[in-house]
Amino acid sequence: MTDQDQDQDQPSSGNDLRILYVEDDAGLAGLLCLQIQQRSGYTIDIAADGEQGFQALQEQSYDLAIVDYNLPVLNGLQLIRMLKNNGVQTPVIMLTGEGDEELASEAMRAGAVDYLVKDSRGAHVDKLCDAIQRVRLEQKAKLKKQKNQFNKTRLAETVFDVIKEGILVTDADKIIETVNPAFTVITGYTNDDAMGQAIGFMKSDRRDEQLYKRMWESLEENDCWEGEVWNRRKSGEIYLAWLVINAIRDASGAIHRYVGAFSDITKRKKDEEKIWHQANFDPLTDLPNRALLVDRASEAMRLAKRENTSLALLFIDLDRFKHINDCYGHAAGDEFLIEVGKRIAASLRQSDTVIRLSGDEFIALMPLIHHVEDASRVAEKIIAAISQAYEFNGRKAYVSASAGIAVYPGDGDSVEQLLAHADMAMYKAKAKGRNQYVFFDHEMNEEAARKAIIEQELLQAITENQLVMHFQPVIDLRRNRITHAEALIRWNHPEKGLIMPDDFIPIAEESGLIIPLGGWVIDAVYDQLAEWSDKLDEPLQICLNVSPIQIVHTNLEQQLQTAIDRSKPPRGSVIIEITENVMIEGPERIKQKLDAMKELGMSFLIDDFGTGFSSMRFLKKLPFDGLKIDRGFVSHVDTDSDKAVLVKAMIDMAHNLNLKVIAEGVEREGELEFLRVHECDYVQGYLFGRPVPADEFLQLVRNQSVNNISWTNIH
Repeated sequence: MTDQDQDQDQPSSGNDLRILYVEDDAGLAGLLCLQIQQRSGYTIDIAADGEQGFQALQEQSYDLAIVDYNLPVLNGLQLIRMLKNNGVQTPVIMLTGEGDEELASEAMRAGAVDYLVKDSRGAHVDKLCDAIQRVRLEQKAKLKKQKNQFNKTRLAETVFDVIKEGILVTDADKIIETVNPAFTVITGYTNDDAMGQAIGFMKSDRRDEQLYKRMWESLEENDCWEGEVWNRRKSGEIYLAWLVINAIRDASGAIHRYVGAFSDITKRKKDEEKIWHQANFDPLTDLPNRALLVDRASEAMRLAKRENTSLALLFIDLDRFKHINDCYGHAAGDEFLIEVGKRIAASLRQSDTVIRLSGDEFIALMPLIHHVEDASRVAEKIIAAISQAYEFNGRKAYVSASAGIAVYPGDGDSVEQLLAHADMAMYKAKAKGRNQYVFFDHEMNEEAARKAIIEQELLQAITENQLVMHFQPVIDLRRNRITHAEALIRWNHPEKGLIMPDDFIPIAEESGLIIPLGGWVIDAVYDQLAEWSDKLDEPLQICLNVSPIQIVHTNLEQQLQTAIDRSKPPRGSVIIEITENVMIEGPERIKQKLDAMKELGMSFLIDDFGTGFSSMRFLKKLPFDGLKIDRGFVSHVDTDSDKAVLVKAMIDMAHNLNLKVIAEGVEREGELEFLRVHECDYVQGYLFGRPVPADEFLQLVRNQSVNNISWTNIH
């Protein structure tokens, strides 16, 4: 080992290392400085608070700063961040009286090179001396590396002429002596233009005097500096340069030249900013996207946890936005989403953020709320703003929104958990009728878990033959006999027994399982028709319930055609029952679908008439053959005068439109008599028979008397 190497491994004498200790307790500060000086020989300056420390580190050149966390005005963490934000590159060691892993992690992320906890027995002094020595060696290693890197670029004159980086050489007074050709290419200034000029003659209006001050201090102390500077070309154009300056010393140690090398990084910087923007902002609305949401929400949660405050996350989804795209086109839909984003942003506080998550889903992040009412007020403003009219090419359109609200810390301790819970609450708002907001509660978690289990088991049921069809008789009142059957699915669960459709059909529709489930039902109904074809004296028509999702999102007519080709039933054997809410998808689109199925011999009934979206215009426009009066109107129709008026009007209206009428839910003889008197065409209900398996239904049809039926004896 040489004397030089040995010297580098030993502590500094203190004369070549400037250290600043920021501590508001003068006694503790003096004691620590004395201990360090006695043990390692370092002399330390003291700043009494964060502001003094910040000023000293800006105005003077220090090799190291020791910062206590608990400071008045600016705490240690804030000081480190301010130093970093202002380009002060002095290494910082954080010193605190209490160990806190999260604080240590934040300090290191903020830019601290080490984090030490004070020890009442003074063990931290030795650790601090070791840390100081380590920083000193790292600094020397860094400076040595910088010098070596520059020395490698100090090439022969030919390299000087062909290198792509601009190079300038000045004398000790910073007057330019020469520049290379690349300097002229980048700046527009020739060698003659630049010679004799002060090195700062290209400074732009965006110059940072503090940055230049620190640059020259670093050159004086370390012989090297590198960083970003804004300069001006000869044309007046501003550009960003990455500049490396080295001080060249003579044999006596005095600086006699400066050599600067720089490259134009303007395009690279713009490209980096563009890439970052593309990664973090929605291309349509230019709102922050999910990636930036996670970043901002995570930071807000860390702050809320540290300050013991709350934040809210609002999950906003437009109601039936698909209708806008269908009616006005996707270009108008895009404009619509941009306007929605603006309205949400205008409804928020300055500290809040609106994010476009995907499609017609938006998130509002409220990083600080004092009461949950703060979130509800903002949600009300957002829903009201979205509900106002929109204009496209002189036409007005309206849409509503549903919102779910999750609040930290009660509703989750991660961004993903808050998002999931706000999403659940939003769907609850839609289920309650849309155009409203709902706060998350933990019962929703239980409900979601229950639905997830049913969804998984239902998928298994479809593939493992756990589903069965039951059939309920429909009576022709003119002929007084069973002429139709409504096909109703049941789930024969291996553990839970027979499950009714109300317990799993809504989940199937939410999850998309309604599509394979509906396909299974179609096949089962047509297979049953084929089985009954030679067992019945006359044809039987089966009413088949079809979900609006099947009509809109599947090739239903192709499924029906395949089933018809396989089973070859008499034409018109199947009647499709559709709920009124299918009209929401747009009458023109639904008419095309129904017309295509009409060609296959299908008939159509409006199911649950009077409870949904139907109107006279749709009844006349679409190819319906009949309607089913909902059981809510039929129950006690013979004793309830209001219901009597409504049901009679429905029957008369349907007959005037050449539509047949089926009354469902008939359970009493008085109801049957009322319907018979007012010429209802068909009836169905427990008075005539409950839904039963196929073999029981077949026996029921065979046993019916042509001339005399005692319906009350059929169960």
